[in-house]
Amino acid sequence: MSSPQRGESGLLDMFVMLIAVSAVALVVLPMVAKRNARSSKINCANNLKQVALSFRLWAGDNGDKMPAQVSTNAGGTMELTGSGLVFPVFQVMSNELGTTRIIICPPDTKRTNAADFSTLTDANISYFAVPEADESNPELWLSGDRNLTTNGVALTPGLFTMPTNRVLGWTTQLHNNYANLAFADGSVQQPSSTRLHSYATNALRAHFATTNVSFRLAIP
Repeated sequence: MSSPQRGESGLLDMFVMLIAVSAVALVVLPMVAKRNARSSKINCANNLKQVALSFRLWAGDNGDKMPAQVSTNAGGTMELTGSGLVFPVFQVMSNELGTTRIIICPPDTKRTNAADFSTLTDANISYFAVPEADESNPELWLSGDRNLTTNGVALTPGLFTMPTNRVLGWTTQLHNNYANLAFADGSVQQPSSTRLHSYATNALRAHFATTNVSFRLAIP
């Protein structure tokens, strides 16, 4: 028979071990969560880089014009722009994109992957598109994460004209006040909500300089 003292010692050892494991978990788990969040943001940025490349490849085969600048009769989406739908833009670029998986941001749990491009809808897309995007204007936006806000209010699906007097930001839904933004020159940036407004100001200024009008976002 074991003595009461030995039993108490075993319980004490177990208690100490549980405290040690809990302490390690308190340190490790936040680190893992942070690493996973960083990984998701990087994966999303890589998706957007492929999306931006697809836009540019498509334009290269269509007179240096983006899908919204080409008539539907010629394989573009010009006449569909007013609907505010995003999926037609990605459908016409199916050959360049290759897979529907790259138009979903990994942490975007409110979007599901389409089986193929023929069944694609806006519910299968995480990224907005800019109908006025033009390779000749590198500061203009091309695409980006859909979780945008204006004056703190989340944007709803549809066509949204970029404002000149309201502050843009990101929700915490995808990357916790950071998100990914692709530009017409194919580059991808990861601005915070604080920096996003300056990116918007620069894009608006560049677009106004040549067109004297604002540009729009098609939000899925």
